Amino acid sequence: MSFSSLFLPRSLLSYLVISIPVRAATKPIAATWSDSTFGPDGPWPAVEVTFGNEQTISLFPGREFQTFLLTSDYCNHNSSIPCYANQAGLYNNAQSQVETTGSTGQIQYQASPNYMYGVDVQGEKTTSWVDTVGFGGATIRNVSLSLLDESYMVYPDGTWYPLSVGCLGIGAPNTINQSFSNSYGPAINASLIPGYLFAHETIASNSFGMHIGSANPKMPGSFYFGGYDQNRIVGEVLTFEDDYTKAITLKDISIKVMDGSSPWTFESLGGLLASGNSTINSGGVQVSVDGCSPYLTLPKSTCDAIAKELPVTYNENLGLYFWNIDDAKYSQIVSSPSVLEFIFIGDSNTQNVSISVPFRHLNLTLTAPLVDNPTPYFPCYTGPSNQFTLGRAFLQDAFVGANWGSKSWWLAQAPGPNIPSPSVVELADGDSVKASSNDWKESWSGSWTALTAAEVSSSASVSSPIASSTSNPANTTTSDSASEPATGLSTVAQAGIGAGVGIAGLAVIGAVAFFFLRRRKAPPPDETTPGPTQQAPDQGFYAPVKNTSSPGMTEASTAISGQQPNMMYNYQPYPQQYAQPYPQPFPQQYPQPFLQPYGQPYGTELPAVGNSPTELPGSATYNAHFLDGTQIHGRASPQQNYVLPPPARSPVHGQHRQPI
Repeated sequence: MSFSSLFLPRSLLSYLVISIPVRAATKPIAATWSDSTFGPDGPWPAVEVTFGNEQTISLFPGREFQTFLLTSDYCNHNSSIPCYANQAGLYNNAQSQVETTGSTGQIQYQASPNYMYGVDVQGEKTTSWVDTVGFGGATIRNVSLSLLDESYMVYPDGTWYPLSVGCLGIGAPNTINQSFSNSYGPAINASLIPGYLFAHETIASNSFGMHIGSANPKMPGSFYFGGYDQNRIVGEVLTFEDDYTKAITLKDISIKVMDGSSPWTFESLGGLLASGNSTINSGGVQVSVDGCSPYLTLPKSTCDAIAKELPVTYNENLGLYFWNIDDAKYSQIVSSPSVLEFIFIGDSNTQNVSISVPFRHLNLTLTAPLVDNPTPYFPCYTGPSNQFTLGRAFLQDAFVGANWGSKSWWLAQAPGPNIPSPSVVELADGDSVKASSNDWKESWSGSWTALTAAEVSSSASVSSPIASSTSNPANTTTSDSASEPATGLSTVAQAGIGAGVGIAGLAVIGAVAFFFLRRRKAPPPDETTPGPTQQAPDQGFYAPVKNTSSPGMTEASTAISGQQPNMMYNYQPYPQQYAQPYPQPFPQQYPQPFLQPYGQPYGTELPAVGNSPTELPGSATYNAHFLDGTQIHGRASPQQNYVLPPPARSPVHGQHRQPI
């Protein structure tokens, strides 16, 4: 046999080369952050997400498993005028049905409305839903949603206040999608965003990385599926397993001064976590981290111990602490390099890891409907809750991320406003995050003012930073220093003002005389029948659809008196009643009753297992041929089985009050 006969035919070589599978290029998917900030207790940054064809809604990122949305019916069920939830946008599920992008998917499961840790949310159970989602230029089909129509946050005095923004689902450990059983046939799969992107080879791992940033000082947020910005991690990284909202050990809390003179009689004061509470030992307490929740929900004794060192007053109705802005110490504390330090037990269980939150970030603002006038407050919360929680007030200065495929998540110090350009790192399946070499203290340079000994001893006020800075007029406040009038006009200036006032007075007199002379010569107007007067909508009725501040959205018109609720100008009511609730929920029809309800992303559905939601294990694409009903993990969202405490009672009527 000749040597040349050992070579394969050229055509066969070409076939082998062509048949080798090529994995699609992957890259992290970045969130689009809203130009506005939201919430009556922040304000807070939020990401923009598109549902269906054109419903762009701002959401706080941070919910495990499904996304929770306030619907266009939400404003009809509370009496707040205006409806604050309109500012971030409301989801119109009726519109999604007409556009054939969304439906219940025949999912019967109803989640509890209490989707946040650290606070008490009560009301009706949610409606399970699926719809197409647009996120950072990527499209995700059949995303798992829970719709909120009548849910409210309950504060210590028993008052129910409306919610303002929903929460974006960011995945779950070892889970590609949620699988829901139903009475009619096979289980229904609903996608989780990072799981879907990973299964479709859009991102390299089922993962996310997040630093929400802040409104004051303005720090842009950072959120990626499939990667993270390394410049958002400073110092040592804490690594944990399972859920990122799973309770971890907070060992202590301290007050520290990072630079300059101290506005207190100490440079550092620890032991605040257990102060005045003998039930808290040296091991600390268990806390959850939750991007949906707003406050630092801690034991009342801990909040009181911190408040004892601050110029604040406790408000029993809200369970929060109001800053005494007339106290010179207020401006010194919130303007200086002073921080509240949270000390966690590290991976070795012996080494401590700290995350510092400057008091400038703890100088937040309450607005309507919680208070009548904008009020600076310290966000330590003592109201009803199901878990001690570090919410968005903490996450302004903390990085959190997870690689759901390896069931691991991370917590680390985030930088201050001096953030370098993004250094985006793609996370492969099983990868961990690494910190940058940036200096945290330097990242705050220029954004706080080191106090001098003279300023502290004389109790001099320091230039107070703006309590909240936002492009949303409803949440914008100004600092005391910005609102103080200037004093001390020169003599020349006073003379000029006097002359100007005299001339202006003569001009006004001349204009009035001309008006009356002209009126006497004018013929009487013809009598006409007045047209209909446009009035404001009746209380509780609002445009049912879109976020008016979003691209492509039109501003909802005001309803005319006598019109039916939700029937607006330029809004076409649905022309007919449908014989079936979802005439064409997906692009193709399915003549057989139990065929796959979703053409993508999975080839078949799982058989039903019980009557509770379950999630698929593994970080690989789901293949029904390798799983049977016995292999489905009966796993539910950590809060789906949570039993709510009894409703808070009004001190007047003995029952909860009408929602505000």
